[in-house]
Amino acid sequence: MERYKVVDGSLSAHCCFEATVVDTQKPVMLGGVPYIRDGEPRFESVCECFEVEDAELICAALNARGEG
Repeated sequence: MERYKVVDGSLSAHCCFEATVVDTQKPVMLGGVPYIRDGEPRFESVCECFEVEDAELICAALNARGEG
């Protein structure tokens, strides 16, 4: 699995953002356990984008760095 991924919508609940890039190695923790919402684990946001295409480009660039 790639470290960074794009999720639809704004995790900060701002209506102007279409997508969010998240770091799958940094789960959001709640009470010492990973936070799961709507059956999906939540991860720390790296950035939010107005366009999905921009988020995909950012995500690809971050994954290409090979950190992990």
